[in-house]
Amino acid sequence: MKKILYLLIGVLLVLDLSGQDIHFSQYYNTPMMYNPALTGVFGGAQRAMLAYRNQWMTVASPYTTYGAAFDMRMMEKRGGNFSLGTGLGVYRDVSGDTKMGITNVVLSLSGIIGLSEKQHLMVGFQGGVEQRSMGGEMIWDNQYDKDAPDYYNVEAPTGEISSYNTGFVGMDLNVGLAWVYSESVKRIVNQDNFSLKLGAVYQHVGSQTLKYGDTPDDLYGKLSFHGESNISVPNSNTSFQPNLIYQRQGPNQEILLGSLIRYKLGFDSQYTGMLQSSAVYIGLHARYGDALIPSVGYEVSNWKIMFSYDSNLSGLRTASNSIGGFEVTLTFINPGSMKSGRGSARFN
Repeated sequence: MKKILYLLIGVLLVLDLSGQDIHFSQYYNTPMMYNPALTGVFGGAQRAMLAYRNQWMTVASPYTTYGAAFDMRMMEKRGGNFSLGTGLGVYRDVSGDTKMGITNVVLSLSGIIGLSEKQHLMVGFQGGVEQRSMGGEMIWDNQYDKDAPDYYNVEAPTGEISSYNTGFVGMDLNVGLAWVYSESVKRIVNQDNFSLKLGAVYQHVGSQTLKYGDTPDDLYGKLSFHGESNISVPNSNTSFQPNLIYQRQGPNQEILLGSLIRYKLGFDSQYTGMLQSSAVYIGLHARYGDALIPSVGYEVSNWKIMFSYDSNLSGLRTASNSIGGFEVTLTFINPGSMKSGRGSARFN
């Protein structure tokens, strides 16, 4: 019975994820993945990001997700109130015993318009290719035999089609808008006194056709709204960074919200270069109806690493023992020239 229970849970998870995209709980650290309008929108010259997620270790084979992204701004030296953000993202997800996999390679482009000294409006486009496959061992109900050991006979015919694990490739297009208000910024460890970002994005414009086996199915488009802020406490080293995101894809929806608290430990030495600025983070987020997500992080100079953990609170916690997903992100921002004012545009 235990194997049957695990099988049913695994099937439910696969069915649920088939309608969903690759995602990270630390969405605030993977902005280009969620909204192409945020490409190039940061305080610095170039940004690189790595992410890793491991989920459902106690239910079945772990669900693992990888991500890497790089973005930058262009055309700033020409002056004016317009610049371009360009970026490249590569993401990979492998789900459970079935090895249901998604590999996504995308190019992002954003137009960044300065509305005033403190406000920017961004329009973003993201296009690329997405490869899907399935290659793990499958267990079917026809293979359960009361006369076989553990009620499972691996030699029994499945009665299923054999082409379900044939990989396929599709094109993808995403569009987004974002608005940023920021009072001041220097570099990654000297955050704004106050900043606010709001955005909306529609992913899978025109949709894709999923072709697992002989029955094609359309991938639902996804509509998302997100917001985040940085609020410094006056005359202190502390700032609050609340954020939220709402996503809807077909019948599925996700609401994820919470806040980080950032405490500065020191600042760069402007003349000797001997001292490096640093900061620590502690945070708590919640995925509505599903998980509670504590996080910790550390910044030094232009590097930031953050760890988070999804503690499962849904009906699956009986099987998962409330164990959800471990996630880590690493971000590097090259500050560029801090004297020109252009390389440190007001985006944090």
